[in-house]
Amino acid sequence: MKHLIPVLIGCLALAGIADSTYLAMAHYQVISPAAVKSSAMCQLTAGSCETIALSKESTIFGIPHAILGAAYFAMVLGAVGIRLTTGRWAVPWAMLGLLIVGLGFSVYLVHAMFFVLHLPCPYCLTAHALNAAVVGLYLFSIRA
Repeated sequence: MKHLIPVLIGCLALAGIADSTYLAMAHYQVISPAAVKSSAMCQLTAGSCETIALSKESTIFGIPHAILGAAYFAMVLGAVGIRLTTGRWAVPWAMLGLLIVGLGFSVYLVHAMFFVLHLPCPYCLTAHALNAAVVGLYLFSIRA
């Protein structure tokens, strides 16, 4: 039972890496804009995924947010690997700091999505929801 929460966090991190990688590929147009637009999730909101992935707001210092998201989820996955190997979270306060920064960035990006761009992006929202779930599970795990 003590490994259940880290395994769940690891699964969420893997899903976050996959989601962020898809968004990065959309940003760099490795996936054609037509394919992004026609994906089942993006059909829920007309053109939002393509528009957001290609917008100037999708980068910080020239780095796509999706790349930062994939790196973030990869760090979380690495921390889970250490936790499963050693039986404890390595440097728990640093992990908490990483998660708080990530959650703060998610809140900022969701705000920008709805109040600046006025376009919900289902793939972006998925990444932010995964991030919030990771933070919640981590907080539960250090408390338990």
